[in-house]
This record gives sequence, C-alpha cells and structure tokens, in this order.
Amino acid sequence: MPQLVASKTEKRVIKQLLEAIIFEKLLPYELIKQDSKTLITILGNSFRVHSEAVQSSFGRIRLYDCSIEITDLHGHQVSEPIKRIVSQLSNDQKILDNLIEELHQTILLGDWNEKNLGQPCRRGLSYENMESAIVEGHLYHPCFKARTGFSTYDHALYGPEARHSFQLWWVAIKRDYVRIALPCSEEVFLRDEIGEKTYSLLLERLNLAGGTIKNYMLFPVHPWQWKNKIQQEVQFLRSDDLIPLGLAGDFYRATQSVRTLFNETHPEKAHIKLPLNMVNTSSLRLIEPHSVCTAPKLSTWLANLIEADSYLNENLAISQEYAGMVAMEELPNLSGHIAAIWRISPTRSLMNLESAVPMNAMSLLEEDGKPYILPWVEHYGRKKWVEQFVKVTVVPVWHLLVSEGVALEAHAQNMILVHEEGWPKRVILRDFHESLEYVDDFLKQPELAPNFAELHPSYEHAPNDEYYWMSSVEGLRELIMDTLFVFHLSELSFLLSQHMGFAEKDFWKEVRNAIQTHLLHNPPLQERSKQLGADNKEIFTESLFTRKVGMDKREYRHPVYNSLFNEGKL
Repeated sequence: MPQLVASKTEKRVIKQLLEAIIFEKLLPYELIKQDSKTLITILGNSFRVHSEAVQSSFGRIRLYDCSIEITDLHGHQVSEPIKRIVSQLSNDQKILDNLIEELHQTILLGDWNEKNLGQPCRRGLSYENMESAIVEGHLYHPCFKARTGFSTYDHALYGPEARHSFQLWWVAIKRDYVRIALPCSEEVFLRDEIGEKTYSLLLERLNLAGGTIKNYMLFPVHPWQWKNKIQQEVQFLRSDDLIPLGLAGDFYRATQSVRTLFNETHPEKAHIKLPLNMVNTSSLRLIEPHSVCTAPKLSTWLANLIEADSYLNENLAISQEYAGMVAMEELPNLSGHIAAIWRISPTRSLMNLESAVPMNAMSLLEEDGKPYILPWVEHYGRKKWVEQFVKVTVVPVWHLLVSEGVALEAHAQNMILVHEEGWPKRVILRDFHESLEYVDDFLKQPELAPNFAELHPSYEHAPNDEYYWMSSVEGLRELIMDTLFVFHLSELSFLLSQHMGFAEKDFWKEVRNAIQTHLLHNPPLQERSKQLGADNKEIFTESLFTRKVGMDKREYRHPVYNSLFNEGKL
C-alpha cells in the first residue's frame, strides 16, 4: 500500500528529501531491475523505503512519488515519515529539530499556496509576472520554501507567489557606521532612485526626529526585516545611532529569491536586494558586509571583460550591481542585517520583439501537465531548439571561464533567458557579489581584477577559498558544472526525456558538441580547457543537503558520474 501523506507539498518534500539522501549517499540503498522497472530500497536503521525509480544524468536517481512506500522493519506504514527519515541523519538533536522545522515550514507555505493561489497559464507572462508565477522553488533541495520566521500572514504579504506589493521601510543611520559604493554623489543617487518627493519626505522625517542629512545616511530596509529583527535590536544601540523613518516611496514586489525586489511602480527602475533574517533552502539570507561595496567593482570588472571580448559582447549580458550601501559590523548584532544592493533591471536590455523569462521556467510543467516550453519546442523542432538553447546558455558561461578564467554561479535563479517568440537569443546573468570565483594563475588578464584589499579590511591577508579567489582550477570547474549542469540543466534534460522523447544522453551530447565546436573555432582556448578536467568520467559535486544536515565532513562534496564524459575530449 502506498504511503499516505497529507498534501501534494508533503509528497514532494518527502520525494526530494529521499532523492537528496540517495544522491549524496547519506543512507545505503539497493537498486534492482525488474522487467522494465527500476526499483529502489533505502535502508534506514528503523525503516525501509520502497519506490520505483529512474536513473538520470550525473547519477541522480529520481523517485516516482506515487510509488513511495515507507514502512518500519515489520512492513507496517510509519507515522510521521519525515521525522523517521530525518532521525537517521545526525546525532545532534538541535540540527534535527531545525531541519524538521524547515521541512514542515516548507509544507505549511506550499499548502497555503495550493489553497489560496490560482495558477494561471504562465506561457506569455511578462518577466516580472513570471517571477511571481513560478511557485515551485528549488527542484532538488527539500527545504525549497522554508523561509524560517515567516508566518502565513508574512508569506501572503512578502512572498513572491501572492503578488502583493509593499513600500520599503526607511531608517537613518549615523554616517560613522555606514560604508557606501555609489556611482555618483549620495544625494544625486538617492534623488534619482527614489524620486524627489520621497527624498524630501524622508529628509523632513529625519529633521523632525532631530537628525540632519549631514550626520545621517538614509537607508532602505525590508519591512519584514525591520519588524522581526532590526526593531528588536534598536534597544541595544545608542539612542541616536539609528532613527526609524517609516514606510515611503515606490511599491515593490518580491522576486523568487524573496529578498530581491523589483519596482512595481516603475518596472524599468532597479531591482534592490535587501537582507532577510531567514533561512531558505540551504542559506541564511543575510548579505555579507564585505560583499556589498565589492559588488559594483565586480560588475564593472565583468562588464569590461564582456565588452572587450567580441564573442561575449554579442552573446552574454549581465544585470550590473551598480550601487551598494551597508551598515558596518560595529553596529551591535546587526552585521549583515542592514544592507542594500541595486541591480539594473534585466528587461532594460531587451530589444525589439525580445522577451525575458527566468531560466528555471524551462524545467516546469503547466497546470495542463505539459511543459512550459512545449509550444516552443514543437514549433522549432526538438533538436533544432535544444541546439540553439545550449548554444546561447552553456557556451557563453563556459567561454567566460575558459577564456577569461572567471567562474559564475549560473544556477537557475541567476540566469534569465532572452528569447524571441520562444527562440533562444542570449542569456542575462546576475548576482555576482557572492557567486563569482577565479584563480590568479588562471586569469587571462589578472591586471584587470579588482584590488580587493582596498575594498574591505576582511580581504587583507585572507586565504584562498574564503572569498572570491580560489586555490585550484578544479574549484572553478566544480562551481560551473554544479550550478549549470548538475542542479540546473539536469532538470531540463530530465523533462525533455520524460515529456518530449528527447533522451538525456542526447541532450548532454548536444552540450558536449557545442563546447567542442566552440573550442575548435577558438584554438587558444583548447589547452586552457584541458586544465578543467570537465570530461573526466567522475567529478565532484557539492553535497547541498549534507551541508544542511551538518554531518561531520571536512568538505561538503561527493563524487558523481559525469554526463559530459566521452571518449572525445572537451
């Protein structure tokens, strides 16, 4: 008898929890072939999981949720299956309790979405509306909607799915505690970003509270962050260190990342990234203070590399993070909690008939059970569309790595596909302040890299592998293949195989051929590409869930079969 679960979301949480456990080898399992089926048994100390399964790219094993059966050792169905499974993963009760809380929070918010949100057809929606309409979250991580600290009321106000808009909360912070990186004077910048009317209103409120712009810096804060963190910490500050100014200005809506907001009042204006004191998927969603003022430098560096490279200039765009401000670590208990990064709206780079769509939409099903991309693939033909898609999404990211020596975290939320009536044209990448890596000896133009020691004291004498500079080229290869292949395009390759009859091996053959063809046309890149080891039969990938569980491992990585492996070399 199949295991009964309470809801669609709980089924999905259990499925992704078990798939992560299998992929990261946290519990032993057995695979057997029975006629045309693949059956798996996961062996817990006090339970067994039986399910039909299918083996997918990079060694991922995917379960059929309708066949999952969880029993005790006597064959009886278990109650509280999540608790039973998680109990096997750590001896630290606090870790277990936190994980169970995040899984249950994911179910709570997912169930709320199911009950309260209608799901219109997403084909044809604008980029901004797609950011709200993609309700699925991470397709691998079981804590895909944890959002710790969010009540369902908060979720309805500040989650992207509910499409609710809100104003930012503003505070004034003494200038001694603020670090800024702005493209022009502070006054000019703020007047341009928030408008003359809002700027004057905030100055008036500051003056009424006894402060002046000479001594204070105006600072935007997410209203949830103000209520749930900053307001509670104000009592520990000197009375004049921080002055609350209240809600003001344009209305914003959350994107999929929750903490990055787009301007609903003026959609052409910048997106703004603000810290939230919450855990979602695998990370606490603060903003590291050192990265805020580094962000514009990294964006300028990338933009210059792209502009000077004739291939990249035509095939790759970035949403530049052009401004940042952060409250410094000296403010007690608020390090990483008050910061802002402004990012150019991706739709500003669209031309003529072009449209933009978040890349994770490529792997999703609509309410009719058919893939989001089905009309595109049927119109242009499977092979032709896949060839073009790979050409414009994979090759530019790979070229940037091999040619310039810069690796970007090109996961599904960090990539935006630009298309014209479904025909892939190019990609836009974003979010560099915490997701860029390089190796000094592998940079083609090391003299162009930022002088990080001048940007923040944390960078002085910092070792390799702590910030942006890595100790080995293998780390760059791992970042690219993890984010772009193992946990991103593997979802698309699986979708194509299951719903459109395009085999996964053929998808990865297209990826391999596209990279090889590009290298053949650019002979100087061939030797550099060999250093990456991207065609090894086995590669290491990040153990995303193991990191969450906190098991005692020096490195959260594990070996997997490489779907790019072939007798031909990249």
